[in-house]
Amino acid sequence: MSESIPPRSDDTRWLSVTLAPTTQKLGRFSIDTWRIADLSPSATPETESHVAEPATADEVAHRRILPLQLHLTERTDYRYNLRCEQPRLFVQCDEREADGMQPRVVTACQEVASHWMDGDQLVLDVPMPPALMVWLEAYLARHGERLDEGKKKKKRKGAGRASQAEQHAATPDKTHQPGDGTESTS
Repeated sequence: MSESIPPRSDDTRWLSVTLAPTTQKLGRFSIDTWRIADLSPSATPETESHVAEPATADEVAHRRILPLQLHLTERTDYRYNLRCEQPRLFVQCDEREADGMQPRVVTACQEVASHWMDGDQLVLDVPMPPALMVWLEAYLARHGERLDEGKKKKKRKGAGRASQAEQHAATPDKTHQPGDGTESTS
């Protein structure tokens, strides 16, 4: 292994993501949108592992090499994604005035992507390459699958006092009965 290439970690793969502008026609109107033109593995953050046709200056302006990092807390979401008919990768994008739309972050977790969309971020998706599906499956096999048990209600101290209050209300009040030792003497 060369010293310039960092070792591949168990939870990270580098991907080259290229965006391309497109125009969609809706009736008489046309809308400028973005799509993922290319998503391919990259050996390191600095170099690309695949040899492709020479890229145009516009393609290079919208290409970034990003890490796809897996997190133990998202294992349930990864399993859900892999069980879908077509597993997907999600790319969060930013628009910069100087160079247009840029890919910013990649994830395989639909929950994370939905939070990005809730925050009014542009999120594009693309089918997950088979090699990444195999890697993700192996990650889940090594680390186990986290099961969502749902949120359990914690039993608070004093829980059930309403039912106790009803029971006390149903029994007669003994505070003023003669002979129980609670009488006041004047």
